[in-house]
Amino acid sequence: MSRPPQRGTVRGNRAPSRRRPAEGGTSGTALSGLTGVGGFSGSTGKTTAITQLGKNHQQLVHRDQPHPGGSLPVAYVTVPPAATPKMLAVEFARFLGLPLTRRSNVTDVLESVCGVCRDARTTLVCVDEIHNVNLGTRHGAEASDTLKYFAERLPVTFAYAGISVERAGLLSGTRGEQIAGRFSMIPTGPFGRGQEW
Repeated sequence: MSRPPQRGTVRGNRAPSRRRPAEGGTSGTALSGLTGVGGFSGSTGKTTAITQLGKNHQQLVHRDQPHPGGSLPVAYVTVPPAATPKMLAVEFARFLGLPLTRRSNVTDVLESVCGVCRDARTTLVCVDEIHNVNLGTRHGAEASDTLKYFAERLPVTFAYAGISVERAGLLSGTRGEQIAGRFSMIPTGPFGRGQEW
């Protein structure tokens, strides 16, 4: 079942192409909102918005390149709770359909993911539940470094979505300042009940 696009949640429907050299790093957008606002058990549409962004971007890329021949313009992962670098790398590998073994180490998985994304001409990476990266823990800080590693090696735009990103600790401290400097924050909120309700 497909959900209708969220009006006013994400302005624009195409992620800018940021074809920079690897050493330049990349930037992106972070969607931040609350969940269960004002007694409402629903959310503010962060996952829907980031998914719609990815869908629209993919459709536009395929429209501009009608014979994409193995391209994968969008990659999408959900950050698992208490994410470690390996858990995050494995999420990317699973999305890309890469084979994994118990002996796969994080470095090999990261390199494989980067290679496939470059070969598939990926231009947008959507990372949902980014609030699960907790810079206050060793594993969280290392998971943040893993996302930075991807940003430095892939010429893509990143779109993060999470609960209260600006207050969840992801943007605090030295690591957080670096992340904040690369991302523009887009707050989300619940939609009012208009005439369509």
